[in-house]
Amino acid sequence: MKPHNEQLITTLKALIEGQVYSLVGDAPYEIVSWEVEEKGPFSLENFLVDNQGLIPFESQYFFDRLRHTQTEEAIAHHQTLLSLLQTHLSELKIYGYRLIQLPTELKEGFPVEGGWFGTLGIPMFVGLSTGGEWIGLTLKQSSGCSSSPDLESISESTAQLVEEIRAIASQIEHEIKAEDELSMEKDWEVVVTATRQELMQKLLEQTGFMDVAEINDFIRVDDDYGAEIEEYYQTIAELEAEIEKLKQQGDSATEKLEEKQQELTEQKEGLEELKTEGSFELELRDFFASQLLNSRNYNLNFCVGGEWCTVHYALGQTQEDDWIGVVTTSYTL
Repeated sequence: MKPHNEQLITTLKALIEGQVYSLVGDAPYEIVSWEVEEKGPFSLENFLVDNQGLIPFESQYFFDRLRHTQTEEAIAHHQTLLSLLQTHLSELKIYGYRLIQLPTELKEGFPVEGGWFGTLGIPMFVGLSTGGEWIGLTLKQSSGCSSSPDLESISESTAQLVEEIRAIASQIEHEIKAEDELSMEKDWEVVVTATRQELMQKLLEQTGFMDVAEINDFIRVDDDYGAEIEEYYQTIAELEAEIEKLKQQGDSATEKLEEKQQELTEQKEGLEELKTEGSFELELRDFFASQLLNSRNYNLNFCVGGEWCTVHYALGQTQEDDWIGVVTTSYTL
């Protein structure tokens, strides 16, 4: 590992030690890193493949597994779809989407289990059209926000292909191993993008499996935090001035003086508590702001019985184009 990356990771490890991300449960933070010399250019697709959130399949293996899990009718429609994709798309990839591989500390207590997805996972296809656009399709979660491709903005050949894909996919009643646990619509979503980098993010966002946020949304520093601190300081200063005046009044102000001294103690305790509660979040925010570029928060979402189980990645780019950050989990069950 590059010395600069080692230094960043050492700093980040010290920062997250003993800290937890709290929602329903308290999950620890774990370090994540990506070095381009070892793993190639960073992209969401490459990251998911490397961490087993996307499992690539050869077409023969894919159909072998279909024969063990799907009806004859579904298999026939899958064959028709794949023949269409193989004819019209280059760089075609067949994936199975599933729960990404988590560190042991995060697996424990997380409601979603890798075994739910079986050997196939949730089928996904991506490839490059002859018109130069990237096409992807997969099944939607119940929360997926359907946003059909704007067929007027893409080439005529791609628009026609998208309509053919939709027509065939709409006939596929694909049975998912995790359907008893995950809230799935079983409808297929087709997306089109100009670049491969955009494709995976758009596909997962529109099918409800992911949302991408600003890093500060993940760190959850209250926008009013600074104002609250300043308000405490102002109140403390006013109380201290008032106490000095009461002391000058002697015994006649004893009761009032004790009351104000108690109030001052409470305000100081409140200030220290607020500082302690927000110090980690502020330090983490400052780390991403000062040490990393292009920071972003990827939330991988699974809808279980109408509730959310999420894997949170906060990642930023180093000056040498590597990526470093943290991962944690949360759930609303």
